Amino acid sequence: METPRIILDELRQVFTKIAGEDKQIDRTEFKKALGLKDEYFADRLFSIFDTDSSGDIKIEEFLTTVENLVFATTEEKLQFAYQLHDINGDDCIKKAEIAHLITASLNENNLSFNPEQINDLVDILFLEADSDNSGEISFAEFKGLIGKFPDLIEAMTVSPISWLRPHKQNSQTVASPEKKRTKKAYIKHYIENNWVKIAFLALYVAVNLFLFFGAVDRYADLGANVYVQIARGCGATLNFNGALILIPMMRHFMTLLRKSSLNDYLPIDESIEFHKLVGQVMFALAIVHTLAHFLNYTILPVPFTESLFETKAGLSGFLLLLVFAIMWVTAQDPIRKGGQFSLFYLAHMGYGLWFILALIHGPVFWQWVLFPVLGFAIELVIRWRTTKDATFVVNASLLPSKVLGLEVQRPASFNYQPGDYLFIKCPTISNFEWHPFTISSAPETQDVLSLHIRAAGSWTGKLYQLFREQREEWIRSDSSQPEPRVPVYLDGPYGTPSTDIFESKYAVLIGAGIGVTPFASILKSILYRNQHHSSNINLEKVHFYWLNREQKAFEWFVELLSQIEVEDTNKLFDINLYLTGAQQKSDMKSSTLFVAMDLLHSRTQVDLITGLKSRTKTGRPDWDEIFRDLARQHEPNKVDVFFCGPPGLSTQLKSLCIKYGFGYRKENF
Repeated sequence: METPRIILDELRQVFTKIAGEDKQIDRTEFKKALGLKDEYFADRLFSIFDTDSSGDIKIEEFLTTVENLVFATTEEKLQFAYQLHDINGDDCIKKAEIAHLITASLNENNLSFNPEQINDLVDILFLEADSDNSGEISFAEFKGLIGKFPDLIEAMTVSPISWLRPHKQNSQTVASPEKKRTKKAYIKHYIENNWVKIAFLALYVAVNLFLFFGAVDRYADLGANVYVQIARGCGATLNFNGALILIPMMRHFMTLLRKSSLNDYLPIDESIEFHKLVGQVMFALAIVHTLAHFLNYTILPVPFTESLFETKAGLSGFLLLLVFAIMWVTAQDPIRKGGQFSLFYLAHMGYGLWFILALIHGPVFWQWVLFPVLGFAIELVIRWRTTKDATFVVNASLLPSKVLGLEVQRPASFNYQPGDYLFIKCPTISNFEWHPFTISSAPETQDVLSLHIRAAGSWTGKLYQLFREQREEWIRSDSSQPEPRVPVYLDGPYGTPSTDIFESKYAVLIGAGIGVTPFASILKSILYRNQHHSSNINLEKVHFYWLNREQKAFEWFVELLSQIEVEDTNKLFDINLYLTGAQQKSDMKSSTLFVAMDLLHSRTQVDLITGLKSRTKTGRPDWDEIFRDLARQHEPNKVDVFFCGPPGLSTQLKSLCIKYGFGYRKENF
């Protein structure tokens, strides 16, 4: 357990590190050390630590102030917080000082309120705290206000100390019986929730091992050397994997499987990941296969170069590995997700050449790939038939955070389910690039399809720029004329894991940033079905969580959420919004702001961040606490979690779903 003296010793070392050779901390060093953005907080805290007003904080001043905070009584801690609010030090807080502090808090949290909203926050604080209507808040009145929020007292005083202290990693300890039981429960829940994937992977590994060692044994019996045995073993498994790699890419076939009873026995949600796995396995096998042949060539009487370049097997094998290497390198995340998607796409179009070379190289390869190739050919014909006719963008909206909202004329034959996605091609940008996006409109919307596309890469950036420039040109010319319609081609729709929500009783939808898009479609459809008393809905409760770093990002779908709040008379929806780019409510720099926002929300039932009734929470969610509460609410019923967002958060959520026995579905494309 850490004592106050240990804390003081730590902070003495921190001071020495910050101060440097002159053994003093100036305003710039102080602001940087505390990680403050706004000058107000830096100046107020600096003036409190700089007791002699010299413009520098000396070690004695620093430790005296810190010691006063560490050993302070509750009364003294409140006095410190009061000093932070009292800018001119006249022992009373005026409206202008509160307005100044709230404005600084908004800057610190990257929030934007208009002057009228700031005045409303100031007025509500004075209405609550200024008991004698003097137009000033005394220390006694300030104490009375904060006393209504006891959890904020520590936060308003300890924060400067906690910011300066180095973070410590928890030391590893021997697992207790309780932890061991928890681990066993975790494994049990993991197997229960992932048995299909585990069984499928086990079967996949078993087949590969069977083929590899079967070929090794066969060629060993024929007297072949170990290099040939290994090469043939790899060749046998490459035949199998070469046939398998096409199947997850048959999007129409995957959608049909998802709608069939086989969906319960195949890991269709993992089809893209399985395609990547097979690709990695094939590349590794191809390298080992090639090296084994190279080593065999070195011991043959025929010259190495003749074996490699003057035989059909040698030359085709060399070209196969070259094509595969290009496809593999360009498929890695730094290229595929790093703004070079077109490079990945073009390289992957080499799959046709790879299959031709493989048919030349392997005498029995055609027997393995005959049906998968025929199936894939049928898939391509279906795609061609459904994508040969263009449709048009009827409306484009330039939304915050470089998000483009598109309304596309819906083809008559385009029937889709909530949460489905499609591929879109814009010939104005590229004649061959197709990119996947979730449909954000509901199927019940007959005339148009909605897409929300974030400009995050090369192609999406060009698309955003295209519509921005077109809008600017249209405004400059004659905006009385209709805006030019941009032609696009659609390929789809294709099913996603989110479609399963209508089979759930208690569902949790979690969207991070633009990852909310599939849930926009689902929420619209649920609202429509609920209003029309559709029998095709089992849902009893929908918990919706949307995380955004920026305040303006909520504008993407705030109209939909407002509609839900108004029309959800059965209390089916539970809306939870998190502004992760802002600080926690208990942070000293934000406490007064969030107290004022809470007070104003309790009176007006309007959240200043979004304009909704639902109060936006700040900071990152405590998912463990949230899931624990959901488990208590719905026990013993199963809760299903649907997520779309970054991989890191997905890993955390999946782990918690295993812990609490929840189902888990993630968008994979």
